[in-house]
Amino acid sequence: MPIELVLLSEVAPSDEAVARAIASTHPEGQLISFEGGAVRHAVDGDGASLLTLFESQPIVDATSAAAALAHPPAAFGLWTEVTVPRGAAQQGRELAERLASAIGGSVTERV
Repeated sequence: MPIELVLLSEVAPSDEAVARAIASTHPEGQLISFEGGAVRHAVDGDGASLLTLFESQPIVDATSAAAALAHPPAAFGLWTEVTVPRGAAQQGRELAERLASAIGGSVTERV
């Protein structure tokens, strides 16, 4: 079962931001998009899965959203689901954190 994270931000992570984050941690890695970009998958140079990002969604009910998070920030506008394979927990989390930092967001666990 994958580890479920949430990237919270005011802007959606662009393909360019994701690709830069991948390159910073796995120079031979790549971004693979599915469903017209609604699902994006980061892999390392050997093709091993690092994380999967799902299409960002606007927060409609901040109270309900915050209740679903282990450590909700004070404010956030977009919710991006992130899954990380258990076998790549450290690498996937590091990649998610770098991406969040690049777009001014944060990463937290779902409860």
